[in-house]
Amino acid sequence: MAVAPLVGLNGWIAVRQPSPFGYYFTQEKIMLLTSVCYETSLAMQKAISYRAQEESAEVANALLDFSRDLATAEGTEVVLERIVEQTRRVMGAARVLVCLQDPLRHDLRVKALSGYEPAALKGFKDAVIPDKVARSLMAMKEPFVLEPHTLCRLTSEGELFDRETSAVVAPLQLEGGHGGLLVVGARGMKDFEPTQKKIRLLSGIADQAKLALNNATSFGNLELTFLSTVEALANALEAKDEYTSSHARWITDMSLEVGKGLGLDARTLKRVELGALFHDIGKIGIPHNILLKPGPLSAEEWDVMRSHPELGEKILAPIERLADVRPIIRHCHERFDGKGYPDGRAGHDIPIEARIIFVCDAFHAMTTDRPYRERMPVDEACRQLHEGSGTQFDPRVVDEFVALIDAGPSSPG
Repeated sequence: MAVAPLVGLNGWIAVRQPSPFGYYFTQEKIMLLTSVCYETSLAMQKAISYRAQEESAEVANALLDFSRDLATAEGTEVVLERIVEQTRRVMGAARVLVCLQDPLRHDLRVKALSGYEPAALKGFKDAVIPDKVARSLMAMKEPFVLEPHTLCRLTSEGELFDRETSAVVAPLQLEGGHGGLLVVGARGMKDFEPTQKKIRLLSGIADQAKLALNNATSFGNLELTFLSTVEALANALEAKDEYTSSHARWITDMSLEVGKGLGLDARTLKRVELGALFHDIGKIGIPHNILLKPGPLSAEEWDVMRSHPELGEKILAPIERLADVRPIIRHCHERFDGKGYPDGRAGHDIPIEARIIFVCDAFHAMTTDRPYRERMPVDEACRQLHEGSGTQFDPRVVDEFVALIDAGPSSPG
């Protein structure tokens, strides 16, 4: 028998072949088996990576829908109602409830429910969670599974969940030292097996719920909640399109350095920062089979991909305070010679913020591994920026960017 490991995976391939002469596995055959294992490992790792990216994309899309619905809610009562209804929809749950600490009595009470009969809603609303149970649940910091026997003891005013229901619970740490629980229940745990995807989705929902509840007490609308959510999605999106989760932050930091080098004022630098952070947010609307394609895109696929700046502009449309950032998102793929997209703007008709982001994004794309090619050396990437100076890129931006790269260790890693 010959055994060879699957590099990078917890596994191996074993080949058993009896030989009457005892010399069946020659050196050449062992080398062949090793090569097969290596190629198999690469293929399996790519498949695992692809699925992980796909799951991250699904989570990002679900959270975007969730946040957009919360962004239109006004007042704590409406926010709570949206949280339980949308959590039930996104998670595919049978019942969902939110418990919050009462700011005056300091006990834990049911504040919103979904999935109950109308008569039960009134009976359970404001029901008190026994102090001993509340303390043990509130001590948890991460989402956890709650078994049926514990769920049945949540209140002394009736059974919030029947004896066949289990739940996943996410703690809510709110401002002012108050806390709460987001309880997502289902019959049995088959549909709620705490996979990494489920936990990440529930954690993301809980984070948005916390933002919404905190801001609902201070603002007449939830514009800031939506802004914070989109910022989180800018990072989550990188798992859908990039191997490095620091893609947006690196481009943001580098764009700011270029802007400072060009002498931009503080207000313009703020637009650079926000534009860089959200520059690819429109990719959330691009189909997975195009965005994650492990190879060059067809002409038709490129047409779809080129729609993402306009999609990004639309995603940010509800946020009034980002009105002057939306044109940057729309034009961050315009070329200096007017051959870019979506509007074919040229030269100084392209916002300076977009011209800066375009150079930083291009450099990052060239120096980052992709499924269908390896990263390009930094020197070669800088050479290509110079080659595109005046046609694809703004010459002033290229010169400032390359000077920064030459001055220190700024390449993405």
